[in-house]
Amino acid sequence: MKKIVLSMAVAFMTTAASMAQTADEILAKSIEARGGAEKMNSLKSMRMECTTSVMGMELPTKIQIVNKRGVRSDVEVMGQKITQTIDGDKGWMINPMQGGSDPVELPADQVKASASQMDLSGVTNYKNAGTTAELLGKEMVDGTETFKVKTTSKDGLIITHFIDTKTYYIVKSIIKVQETEVETKMSNYKVVDGIAFAHTTEMSNPQAGSIITTITKLEVNPTIDEAVFAMPKK
Repeated sequence: MKKIVLSMAVAFMTTAASMAQTADEILAKSIEARGGAEKMNSLKSMRMECTTSVMGMELPTKIQIVNKRGVRSDVEVMGQKITQTIDGDKGWMINPMQGGSDPVELPADQVKASASQMDLSGVTNYKNAGTTAELLGKEMVDGTETFKVKTTSKDGLIITHFIDTKTYYIVKSIIKVQETEVETKMSNYKVVDGIAFAHTTEMSNPQAGSIITTITKLEVNPTIDEAVFAMPKK
């Protein structure tokens, strides 16, 4: 009986200790788990080759990102190329699958929801940016226990991070802009140049269902011509 009581006490203290952590402490451990603040802040650009699985199709995808400047994805679909780009505070898309070859501007809400992709440092500098963090407790994500941490930026962008209680990797995020929510799951973390990157992401899309992107090649800090983010003239 004493052993049972002792085991229960240890389990309770372990749980209490983990919950005693603040949101700031959990985010600090997450930053350290990925490689540390210095490494994360050294990220200036990234280039990725990926495979995107959607609606039963495997689509070759290329993604280029320049930190806090722009992000561009090019997806090949049945011999056509769909391009979507965030260029600073604006965005545009060319989608021949919708019957046009001219670029069209993205809605402001979509640009705002996608803007976090441009910040390669992730949550590293959230305090300096005036973003606040709040611990909402714990939640299971696909069998993994996670800390649920909500961050709110100065301009009202809310991101809820689900952080593995053991590895401190972010395994899911929900970005909310006004009434729009974008949910993304992250897995298959691999270390490249001293930084852990999720090589598989799964995004929920109301129209296309689950969109899974798997990185097959990742370049850290390549030279990228920023002209690729500019919206072509019609």
